[in-house]
Amino acid sequence: MAIGHDTIIVEEICDRVARRVEAVISPPFDFGPTGYALGGPEDGTIDPDYDSFGSFVKSILRNFLEMGFRRIYVIIMHQGMEAPLALTFKKAAAELSFEMVLAEGKPRGWWADAALSRTSQQFGRIQVHPMILPAASPPAGGDHAGYNETSFLLATRPELVDQEQLDENAPWYCRQDEERNSWTANAQHGASMVEAVVDAWVALLQD
Repeated sequence: MAIGHDTIIVEEICDRVARRVEAVISPPFDFGPTGYALGGPEDGTIDPDYDSFGSFVKSILRNFLEMGFRRIYVIIMHQGMEAPLALTFKKAAAELSFEMVLAEGKPRGWWADAALSRTSQQFGRIQVHPMILPAASPPAGGDHAGYNETSFLLATRPELVDQEQLDENAPWYCRQDEERNSWTANAQHGASMVEAVVDAWVALLQD
């Protein structure tokens, strides 16, 4: 599979969602924290400095708020919602929720004024979610270059997958299940996951 699956599949999902609801799709954050969990630079893994990455993320999200977007969704498909990548975005969102109120010139202590609190409300404008929302699972599921991720890519970008390269030297994460693995991954399963994920996102955005 191509390096960068977690970005590629989110872009594909966003493209399909945007065909059904009015939305603006941002360019992705291609690099993010990995903790070198599955390999180092010699394996093609990049792990940016966490503090620097957090500052970058926060500055971009602030720009989106300043552009006037009423709601911003950050979609995560990497290591789960309690991993450094997702937490970086959630931390930035929480900080901006308060900082942007003061940046608009509201006085300190604004929360005590009920009317002012309502008009200054920034909470919820940035939401961080997993790509696979609960409503999409099953059939959608996650792994690392295994049955699910390989199937996702076979259904959306099949030219980026070559299962014939799999052999006895394939990494452990390709063979985590005897029946559902990188060898048995298929476009039909991928298409069912994509449909479920897109439907779940459309429902969320239209709610």
